[in-house]
Amino acid sequence: NKDYVVPLATHEGALLASYDRGAKAITQAGGATVRIKSRSMLRAPVFLFPNIVEATEFRRYVVNPETKQKIKDVVKSTVSHCEVTFVRIFQTDRKVHVSIGIDSEDASGQTMVTYAADVVMEYLRDNYPGKIPEMYIEGGFNTGKRVSVIHTLLGKGHSMVAECRVPAEVVKNVLHTTPRRLQRFQKMHSRTNAFIGGISTTAHVADGLAAFFIATGNDPACVAESQAAVTHFTMDPDGSKASLDDYDLYATITLNSIIVASIGGGTSLPAFKAVRSMMGVESANELAEVCASVALAGELSYYASMETGDYPRAPRKQ
Repeated sequence: NKDYVVPLATHEGALLASYDRGAKAITQAGGATVRIKSRSMLRAPVFLFPNIVEATEFRRYVVNPETKQKIKDVVKSTVSHCEVTFVRIFQTDRKVHVSIGIDSEDASGQTMVTYAADVVMEYLRDNYPGKIPEMYIEGGFNTGKRVSVIHTLLGKGHSMVAECRVPAEVVKNVLHTTPRRLQRFQKMHSRTNAFIGGISTTAHVADGLAAFFIATGNDPACVAESQAAVTHFTMDPDGSKASLDDYDLYATITLNSIIVASIGGGTSLPAFKAVRSMMGVESANELAEVCASVALAGELSYYASMETGDYPRAPRKQ
């Protein structure tokens, strides 16, 4: 239970006002609850063989639990402060992708996991009974800074869920609509997104994530994959309420690929250290949790502005 001052770096005044309104609604509702499901940074070296027979034999070797454990052990003994959390193997025709996941703690881990993957490649080259004709540090399965279904489902970076129960009075006074109307519009928007083949089922989390990443010294290019998320609004049932319009709003967002850090890279610059000090953030986990709450705030305000018709008028109010 903690209040935060949240920095956003953007040229869009209406965006700041919108996120401020969403944050106000969450604050008046008693805050958001966030849980981190997993934390891992990935690299997926690829191994190429002359045919599918040899590729399949290599896959069988790597997928063996004993081989996986040896991979974890060699990385732990070679790379400082690096623990392999999983090894996933994917075969596509005569190519075998070995996806390495590490717990990078407070760093984003992109450099560390690349080093770990290089160690794994050397180990497999030296210990596989057969011959590995070609291998490369990345074969595309990592989908770095590109949105993908695999990481939307399995996670990359911080994988999180956030929720907030917003009382009907707060929805009315701050968002200028009702829970029934707001969740109905959000569901319509979500179904349309699914119909057109969208991976991310949200209103506009990319805007807020980009502003948050820039303000905290994180890589804004990671927004490309971090914005893949799922927002869901529904009414919170309460048998004591006489009307559906009196029900509270239950709002959630699932973000499975938030890539933020509190050490390393741009986060080490004095300005961004000062920002985190102002926020009172002490770890990458805490920063990620604030990030998820910011995303949920933006979703509440954006969907409300669309449902009430305020959206096209908002930029003219600046």
